[in-house]
Amino acid sequence: MISRWLYGANLETWVLLTEIILAGLMVVGSGARLSILADKVAEKYGLGGAWVGALLLATVTSLPEVVSGCTAVAIGQPNMAFAAIYGSCSFNIVLIVLFNAFVGGGSILHGKGRNHALSSSFGIVLITTSLGGIALVGKFTGQPTKIGVVELVVAGLIALSYPTCMRMVFKTEKDLALESDSMTPVSSKEKLIPKVVIYSMILVASAWWMARTGDVLAEHPIELIGGPLGATFVGVLFLAIATSLPEIVTGLSAVRLGNLDMALGNIFGSNMFNIFVFPMLKVTSLVSGQETLMGGENFNVMQNLFAGMLPILLTAVVVGGLSFRTERTFLRRIGVDSGLIAAIYIIGMIMLLGS
Repeated sequence: MISRWLYGANLETWVLLTEIILAGLMVVGSGARLSILADKVAEKYGLGGAWVGALLLATVTSLPEVVSGCTAVAIGQPNMAFAAIYGSCSFNIVLIVLFNAFVGGGSILHGKGRNHALSSSFGIVLITTSLGGIALVGKFTGQPTKIGVVELVVAGLIALSYPTCMRMVFKTEKDLALESDSMTPVSSKEKLIPKVVIYSMILVASAWWMARTGDVLAEHPIELIGGPLGATFVGVLFLAIATSLPEIVTGLSAVRLGNLDMALGNIFGSNMFNIFVFPMLKVTSLVSGQETLMGGENFNVMQNLFAGMLPILLTAVVVGGLSFRTERTFLRRIGVDSGLIAAIYIIGMIMLLGS
């Protein structure tokens, strides 16, 4: 993006790729620093790592999805917005496999308590609510008035449910902390909140910069292949990285700090926040003058229903992993639950590619 502004028609491929790498490095650096600060926030204020991950990290790392989703709706591509939301929910669960491979020693879900079981279950509830809206839209095809009412009702339910779910997760985390007496606030003179805000802004801006530079790359002619890479390839590769890299970096940094609860909280909190984007998409459609969000020809009901069912199935495996203990491992390193998550995700992606 900046390189095209500087070089114009004389822009060379290596300059553009260098800009993308710089944006990615900023995402990595700010995300790693944000995880450290979040860990300190949890320690200073006596908050559980799961709660900080579910609220603070999840909100910040999901903001790129908000921007990309609302932009897609504004230009009349709601199918792309919902596919990105449900795809992000599925990919977030797959991050458990990555964390498990990093830590080793079998399943990382065993013994993680009812706080993660609660937040992951709430994720299923919110996703199911959104799918209910999509199913009703399919039933009322050709009736824009009824579709508009359904969208408003579902958006309202999600808007009310999300803060209620977060409040219950916080209460559960607080009760667990009191039971264990392990979350005593620690005195610190370091001003953490301003630093969290600054690094959060850097993280979101860097992810947005990376995504926009990827748009330029899609149209940029490359001599080696005799033309541009194309929007589809760049979207699948760079846009996916740009919107998912914050979760990957902050999660791995939290795991490296020994705060697995924060990493898992980030995953489940991000999935809840992703569905909370639904009301924002509805507002965007109304502001942009669109009568319905999901009732147009650019919205595939069946495809989005399947895309939404995939994270539900993956999260159900997680709930099982949190509840059922087994010493069996897959590839001698990760838990059976992680192996099952990976298998389901791969099969789901193959089925979606064929739709």
